[in-house]
Amino acid sequence: SRNKLSSFSGHLCRLTKLIYLDLSENEINSIPKEVSNMKYLQVLLLYHNKFVSFPRELCALNSLQTLDLSENQIQCIPSDICNLQVIKDLNLSNSQLVSFPSEICHLSSLEKLKLCQINGLKLTKLPEELSKLTCLRELDISHNALKEIPEGIGELKHLVILAANNNYISQLPKSVTSLSDLQQLNLSDQATVMLPSGLQHLQSLKDINVDGNPLIRPPQEVCKGKQLYTIVRYLESADERDGKILQKILKIISGNVSFENFEFFCQKLQFNNAEIKSLENNRTLVLEEKILQALESWKSENQALTPAEMIDQLIRILTMTGMHYLTNKVKALKLYTQSLKF
Repeated sequence: SRNKLSSFSGHLCRLTKLIYLDLSENEINSIPKEVSNMKYLQVLLLYHNKFVSFPRELCALNSLQTLDLSENQIQCIPSDICNLQVIKDLNLSNSQLVSFPSEICHLSSLEKLKLCQINGLKLTKLPEELSKLTCLRELDISHNALKEIPEGIGELKHLVILAANNNYISQLPKSVTSLSDLQQLNLSDQATVMLPSGLQHLQSLKDINVDGNPLIRPPQEVCKGKQLYTIVRYLESADERDGKILQKILKIISGNVSFENFEFFCQKLQFNNAEIKSLENNRTLVLEEKILQALESWKSENQALTPAEMIDQLIRILTMTGMHYLTNKVKALKLYTQSLKF
């Protein structure tokens, strides 16, 4: 490395028994096709060179396990990359990739992937296909412009380190809580306002960093010590509180929806006509009880949502039905209870 080489010499390709090769910090921009002769090469370091695309010739290195192409100007990845069937460690940080290369998602042996873009072109989206990298243990997607992490992240059951700091992620997917092997989670310096319930399932987690976020749930002062137990206890208490608020809101709504609005309201709760007629024709229940039954049924159908998310969904439904007085009443209750310290 650091020899200001302008090319990958064909003479190197004659070293067919070579296992480790470091040609980093040079001015190389292409790879000779003879590189395929280096059948035993396991580690290849090419960071800080002049590549503008991923060299297709490297895809013939069947024994390659570690490849570092960071600090280049790489703009695209060839589909042939799937031929790297034993690759474990891939670094494409500080590149010029316009979008996350879905071709990477076919590297089923990959254990470590770095796409940290401090000085590179910022990625704005991660593909759902990321979930195919089931052997992944370390994922660095820091310093990008990501607004969300796909739900498929929960399929990466062996993930130990997730670095997603310095992005624009406002909320983590619930599936993150299924990453039972996760030990380090870095979410610092972005737009995260709430952490998901269920963090107690991350039993291996040792280090969680959420500094520099406009956190509301839990508030930043709860997270300062980076103690998972403290954060989890807060979230559990918040869920319990929100559950009580939700029940109160259901009762408020059931007592304030008129007969004229009943059918339209039930439609917004995603009830079909037969279900609505069945409720309407139930003479054993008064209107308030019918509405409460409808709401309880809606609640049971939406168990995937947290109580807080259910409250937000109900506010949207009330807004759509045009019941502004009731909408404002529910909003006021939500804001008041959120302002209470516990």
